[in-house]
Amino acid sequence: PLSVANGWAFIAAGRVDNRAELIARLPGAGPAQTLSDVTLLGQAYREWGEACVAHLYGDWAFAAWHPVERKLFLARDHFGNTALYYYADERVFAFASDRQALLALNLAPITLDELYLAQVLISWTAYHGERTIHTPIQRLPPAHTLTVTPDRLTVRQYWFLERTPELRLPRREDYVAAFREIFDEAVRARLRPPDPTDLCREKPSALAGESQESGEGRGSDIAVTLSGGLDSGSITATAAGMLQKEGRRLTAFTSVPLSDTRAHVGNWFGDEFPLAQATARHAGNVDLHSIPATTLSPIQAIRRALHIHSEPGHAACNQYWLLELAQTARTQGCWVLLTGQKGNSGISWTGVPYSQPLTFQWRYWGGRRWLKEWLKRAAPPGLLAAYRKSRAPRDGFRNAAIHPDFARRLNLLEQRLSDPNEQPPRTPLEERRRILQPGRSFVGALWAETGAAHGLDIRDPSGDARVLAFTFSVPDWVFMDPATGLNRWLIRAAMQGRLPDEVRLNRNLGVQASDLVPRLRACAAEVEMALAELAQGPAAAYLDVPYIRQVWHRIQSEDTRETRNTAVTVLTRGIMAGLFVNEFYGSAA
Repeated sequence: PLSVANGWAFIAAGRVDNRAELIARLPGAGPAQTLSDVTLLGQAYREWGEACVAHLYGDWAFAAWHPVERKLFLARDHFGNTALYYYADERVFAFASDRQALLALNLAPITLDELYLAQVLISWTAYHGERTIHTPIQRLPPAHTLTVTPDRLTVRQYWFLERTPELRLPRREDYVAAFREIFDEAVRARLRPPDPTDLCREKPSALAGESQESGEGRGSDIAVTLSGGLDSGSITATAAGMLQKEGRRLTAFTSVPLSDTRAHVGNWFGDEFPLAQATARHAGNVDLHSIPATTLSPIQAIRRALHIHSEPGHAACNQYWLLELAQTARTQGCWVLLTGQKGNSGISWTGVPYSQPLTFQWRYWGGRRWLKEWLKRAAPPGLLAAYRKSRAPRDGFRNAAIHPDFARRLNLLEQRLSDPNEQPPRTPLEERRRILQPGRSFVGALWAETGAAHGLDIRDPSGDARVLAFTFSVPDWVFMDPATGLNRWLIRAAMQGRLPDEVRLNRNLGVQASDLVPRLRACAAEVEMALAELAQGPAAAYLDVPYIRQVWHRIQSEDTRETRNTAVTVLTRGIMAGLFVNEFYGSAA
């Protein structure tokens, strides 16, 4: 909602997690029971101005307009599930949480950012910063503010995770206790009901016929995506315990394959439901639902995802179960969906062996691997780039749908090899910083857009700025147990008693979209139609359609892990990118 007071206007959306702290510090804030998060954001801006971003935690975005000064100030949270796009030229500035709203204004000719497209196709998770695939539409990255005046546009980063000082505690166990405290607060903050100023919709009736692992079919406002892993399992167990004290239950959703996946996942596991069941049983307050994802084929889901996000992405293969999970959660009557998307580089960081004693490194890696790892980190960047270029396939990129001529025109291989973020990290903290730096990943924006499309408030406790700062401050050696070689030690130790040991101590990794190959075979006609569209449209200049067809032929007849991998990196990602390109140029025409 837009409010005007004291000569300035304010508009905001989102959730504030440190409400009690802010209300205590803001004079005349009003009673907490009736104070909406949007109003609280406005009062924080009134009190501290642009410096208020240092006092706010949660998932939020806001804009403040000062007409006398002709100044507009926009800000986005540290690392939340939010989205904020803008357009600027000499005469016009426009912003929105939905890119489609800006595109519909037709403010200027929109061109395709070809480098952005190429980076998606080759899995180059580059630091995109403000870029989108639509030039000149830009996005405000997390942890950034934007100030607009008649003569200047200034983007400023206000939070730097890498500046977090290292935390030194006397004992390894002390880190566990400190982590539990801050992690529990992050989960607790995300169990609040949605702000009625943001969501004012009538709840739909529960979906009939859904099987439940436990409980009597009672719905819950709060749901969680539950895999067989540590991140979502930790969030599920913690949230379930908190809700139980309030007499409330937690709903959990787990994607399940429709067929045997062993041929396609190798030594990993493709069915995460048994481990999810173990977590739900151990928590004792969880209604677990399987998501077989039968309503959308992989190709239908890709088309739907393009409609929601307006750009292609790396995770085209996951859209069929992600979209059905979100739709089922909303139909079940859930308003909040918890995820653990940012856990791998935060709460469940593996630890890096070379932060351990040399004797451990030698035992863990062996002599040859140990020497290789240390050479990678000690060699000059130019030498490493030359070595990687000499090892690259003759046509440029292996297992990617990109057209070789397109890659050569962009000088893509050289660009990637010269990217500092593509060089081996020198330290464990550098490795994590690259993953977590604001603008590196758009997962938060994608979840926000998915949530908006389904009427869900999607929240990620593992992406809480305070949790990320704490885990970043923990010395890397804490994340591995030198006695056993067990990685992800911090989260495993913190969840002792909350998670069953079969989940907590499991070292095998799960595979998302593990039954992608048989699902593609089941919608072969749709795949053929999509490939025909790519071959006949503008996408053929960007995609190696004959190579994609070769991959498709192998997918139809071979059952191997490599077949599934190329279904992810070449077929589905290529189809998503190609359909986008055709629609982009079709709309422009």
